[in-house]
Amino acid sequence: MSFILKVVNKVSIVLTVVALLGAIALVIQLSEIVLAQQQEQPTPFVVQDTKQSVQDPLPGHETHQVVIAAPLRDDGKIYSGIVSFTASQPVEAVILHKYNLVSNSSAIAEPFNTSVNDSKFAASVMKQFTESQFNAGSFVFAGNALAFHNLKGNPFIVTYTVDGDVSSLTQ
Repeated sequence: MSFILKVVNKVSIVLTVVALLGAIALVIQLSEIVLAQQQEQPTPFVVQDTKQSVQDPLPGHETHQVVIAAPLRDDGKIYSGIVSFTASQPVEAVILHKYNLVSNSSAIAEPFNTSVNDSKFAASVMKQFTESQFNAGSFVFAGNALAFHNLKGNPFIVTYTVDGDVSSLTQ
């Protein structure tokens, strides 16, 4: 009988150790998941400013005027949120998106794009604000940069508020 008790005690100790090691492994794994989720939380990006336009630095745009509201991100993250603005001249809102050409086929037209620092960016140019008598508007946006732009080269002042986040891409 004492032999059986010794075996049961040893088995009990082994099972307790295995259970304890499993619990420790589970706690470590859960901690890593929580840490990863905390690191992936969006960072608030909230800006309110008034700026005077400058000459657009992009090649081919030297006669245009621009105000950068959300500077170009080249870290794999994007801005998303809402912006409201009023400008002293008609302006277009421009949002840049990292552009990865998926086909070299000349039969397929590329979207409007530009090069910045050896990277290509597709440009969403929203012209609905160029015909407003108040040169103002609000819109939801997402992209790698946000600017206000005047094709005619007229200097302008813009006051804007951006309420958004900076987030990592999921793909």
